[in-house]
Amino acid sequence: MRIIIPLIVLLAIACQPKQKVVDDTQLEPVAIEYAKKFRLYDNSVSVLEPWPGAAKEITYEIRETPKKIICTSTTHLPFLELLDVANTLVGFPGTQYITSENIRKSVDDGSIKDVGGEGSLNLEMIIGLDPDLVFAFDMGNESTVLDKLEESGIPVVYNSDFLETSTLGRAEWIKFFGAFFHKQSEADSIFDVIESNYDSLVNLTKNVAVRPEILSGVLYGDIWFLPGGKNWSAQFFNDAGGQYFLDDNEKTGWLELGFEYVFEEAKEADFWIGVATFQTKEELADQDSRYAQFDAFKHDQIYNYSKRIGDKGGYDIFESGYARPDRVLADMIKIIHPELLPDYETYYFEQLP
Repeated sequence: MRIIIPLIVLLAIACQPKQKVVDDTQLEPVAIEYAKKFRLYDNSVSVLEPWPGAAKEITYEIRETPKKIICTSTTHLPFLELLDVANTLVGFPGTQYITSENIRKSVDDGSIKDVGGEGSLNLEMIIGLDPDLVFAFDMGNESTVLDKLEESGIPVVYNSDFLETSTLGRAEWIKFFGAFFHKQSEADSIFDVIESNYDSLVNLTKNVAVRPEILSGVLYGDIWFLPGGKNWSAQFFNDAGGQYFLDDNEKTGWLELGFEYVFEEAKEADFWIGVATFQTKEELADQDSRYAQFDAFKHDQIYNYSKRIGDKGGYDIFESGYARPDRVLADMIKIIHPELLPDYETYYFEQLP
């Protein structure tokens, strides 16, 4: 059975936002099914939690289509490409992390400038590029720099896609970008295809007789960093016909656990999926010999998202994977239940040798 995961290639047009405190008397929002952190209206977009713990939502009025923009997260880039507006990108901080071949060409030919790195922004360079707007993400500590940008007259649009807790919720942010570029119908059509692909794949695994147990993450120092039981990442494991070993955990974020706890709970897990930057079992064992005690290690069932690494070392799954959860899910199914997708080749993941 061959599953093809197509995406529509569509055309271009979007806006210069004006930021204001939300008005509770606005008209009913346009329907958003999965994303919980933004709302769309006919002529505005509201970001409900611009950064973690933000006390107020922010509303942006949709005006002229921007001709020059800056983005500050690689997760923004695939939406620009899907909407065919990547040519508006003139700056990005830390361009070495970009994996898209087309966008990298623009970096290499100087069309896209590196406007900072390691979490910092070069204000003078950004002001010199004179963008129509900056799509920014703020983990709660970047607001001072972004405030200075706004004080200089450059509109900043906060994007909090990283706060979504579902796989399709993150992908639905294409509608957020579609609004600014006056491409809402195109964004809706693209997302409909992604959603349809995803739902079809979930239907493949609905009635599987066996749901193998899944382990994820690795140690950073003495702490095992891994997704909570209700994290969007864990959703992939369950939708693919597996059972995440922390399935009963209610956390939507990320957990920091001790080795002993993880070993006790997941030493017999069937698959170990997602192991940071490790690309071989030998590298894993060299970091900590205790990894070799897990059944997934003994049975060669360790998989990582290392199949698509950019020329500068960026992992594509952290760029395009959030926009294309259907591809990630197909990979997971191929790993956990290969019989369900016999002709499919994984896109992001590969087995560790």
